[in-house]
Amino acid sequence: MNEVERAIQNYKDEGYAKFSSCIVPKKNDIYLRVPTAKKIAKNYSNTKMGEQFLSRLPHNGTDENNVHGLMLGYLKNADECIEKLEQFIPLIDNWATCDITCANLKIVKKYPKKFENLVKKWIKSEKPFTKRFAIVILLDYFLNDYFDIEHLSLVNFYCEEYYVQMAQSWYFATALAKKYDETVKLFENKVICNKFVHNKSIQKAVESFRVTEPHKQYLLTLKL
Repeated sequence: MNEVERAIQNYKDEGYAKFSSCIVPKKNDIYLRVPTAKKIAKNYSNTKMGEQFLSRLPHNGTDENNVHGLMLGYLKNADECIEKLEQFIPLIDNWATCDITCANLKIVKKYPKKFENLVKKWIKSEKPFTKRFAIVILLDYFLNDYFDIEHLSLVNFYCEEYYVQMAQSWYFATALAKKYDETVKLFENKVICNKFVHNKSIQKAVESFRVTEPHKQYLLTLKL
């Protein structure tokens, strides 16, 4: 057993597994709280043991996948990070691993163009969590300085997978908070490809403290 795998075993929390199984459907093997998984990932990142762990794909369980995804966020070389992401992303099978990995990829801010090009490829994948990964990267890193109106079109596609639809809804709701003038036109023109995404995006925007009250009232009139 690799030293990283032993650390993961040592920090397992049975009580947390019961809780996490309620919020991550079909997953009853998440024993590590995110701060603990992040601590392990940071401790072993850019070490020989960490490199060995990253090479041991596929992993044994969701905790190992979560630590792996977090560890990628601490890699200092963009090309190495991208290479290892390409190996790892197709193995993601739940929203938690997807979103945890995305949230820790601060390297995206240093190389936005490289990752924008990857997003355009990932979003076309047949794998639902690869699609979700692409959307969450746009949500986390491309709704501020690196926003391009083309991103709205990238995310606006029809998909029957629930966790893709929810990622789309979060993206559009956040876009309504941060890029209202550009985003609201999609809802005014009723061009969102999925009725569920259209309505869920408005619901989440209305629930957000970042959207002004007048905008909330107007968005409610646009529900289908």
